[in-house]
Amino acid sequence: MLEISLKKQLEDIEIKIDLRLDEELLVLFGPSGAGKTMALRMISGIVAPDEGRVAAGGEVLFDSAKGVNLPVRKRKVGYLFQDYALFPHMTVEENIAYGIEGAREAAGKKVNELLSLMRLAGLEKRYPHELSGGQKQRTALARTLAAEPRVLLLDEPFSALDYQVREKLRADLINIHRIYPITTVLVTHDLEEAFMLGKKIAVINNGVIEQSGTREDVFYRPGTRNVARFMGVRNIFAGVVSGFEDASVLIDTPDIGVIKAPHPKASSLAIGAEASFCIRPEEILVIRPDRVLGRVQDNILECDITGSIGKGSTHILYLETGHGRTPLKVELPNFVVRKLELAVGRRVKVSLKKENIWVIP
Repeated sequence: MLEISLKKQLEDIEIKIDLRLDEELLVLFGPSGAGKTMALRMISGIVAPDEGRVAAGGEVLFDSAKGVNLPVRKRKVGYLFQDYALFPHMTVEENIAYGIEGAREAAGKKVNELLSLMRLAGLEKRYPHELSGGQKQRTALARTLAAEPRVLLLDEPFSALDYQVREKLRADLINIHRIYPITTVLVTHDLEEAFMLGKKIAVINNGVIEQSGTREDVFYRPGTRNVARFMGVRNIFAGVVSGFEDASVLIDTPDIGVIKAPHPKASSLAIGAEASFCIRPEEILVIRPDRVLGRVQDNILECDITGSIGKGSTHILYLETGHGRTPLKVELPNFVVRKLELAVGRRVKVSLKKENIWVIP
């Protein structure tokens, strides 16, 4: 269990962090300059907060009210830096063994276990300058785990690596957390990384946690317009509540007309109230020209394709619709784009399916 309640005033931003974690992996996500790295530094003890409290495993590491501030070496908090911070004069196995306490035999067993887990077997006698970026990162992570921390902090650990290496290391980290279920906080501003690793995600903006919760909550049910933008939603609209229909709310937008959306639970929406809603690019449905609409009748819009960008296995289509030429961003698998011959200049029908719309609180 990790309990964090910290404040620190910097020159241009005030950091306020309140989080509670069990033995889980939390992704701390946000734009550059939002306060992500500073949060890790305060948890680890590298930087002293102005006020607050940090407790891990039932032990208080920092408490400004009680004058508690354990030094870094006594906190049992592992911190993996972006630049690896390996000892250049030590081999791989010597770097890993550095933080292990106890008998040499037990230390050797631990090193061998981590060499195998981190796919470093055969590299134990090499020095850092003889390793690739991915091998350095795996060595640094093995050294951090060797000290048996109760909390693991990872500061954008894969940002300097190429895509294929990052993808493999992300899978490694998921496996490592399964074997060593340590309370882990990973900082990133990479949306794909946040989605892949974060069963729980906290979004930080301007020093404040705007939303924290499960991956599904944060990605598909953003609590603010900022969170929606950070999570790649892009399709965010505003309008006025014009009525209610069964379990739906009708929102009249200036350019695309009346949109039917699920009525949010515990909501105080009233007719005439302003309302914002969003839909993820991959959840907009392009309707085939030869398809009978049938059940697909919600929020059908006619759009012009104004842009198209390939993105590996998917395509991003930029559409415009309505009197104000409201932009829409749609993400589709490549085979769908090819099959429907979707290209710039074509006019298509799309559906903003009611169940895929989220009304932002």
